[in-house]
Amino acid sequence: MQNAPPDFNPREDCASDHVLAILEPFTTANGGPLVVERISFAEGRGNVIIKYPGTSDTKTLGFVGCHLDVVPANPETWDFPPFELTRDETGEKLRGRGTT
Repeated sequence: MQNAPPDFNPREDCASDHVLAILEPFTTANGGPLVVERISFAEGRGNVIIKYPGTSDTKTLGFVGCHLDVVPANPETWDFPPFELTRDETGEKLRGRGTT
């Protein structure tokens, strides 16, 4: 695993537990519109799937994805400030450490 200390044990579930707790009031189980589930591919390393059903079975409104890993951030080796949210030269892309 890139950039991982030798005894590092990734547990994305620590972050997704927070997301699941915040979304809980809005789930179909609690009368809300969201279908929320976590699918695990390894212990502590699940993915959160959130569906907001629409009115059409044949169309998809949109997709949003993100990830939790980041790259090393020695500011001296970056072309832009890694710890600040900035826009690229075109103004169309956001940049910063961990930005998706």
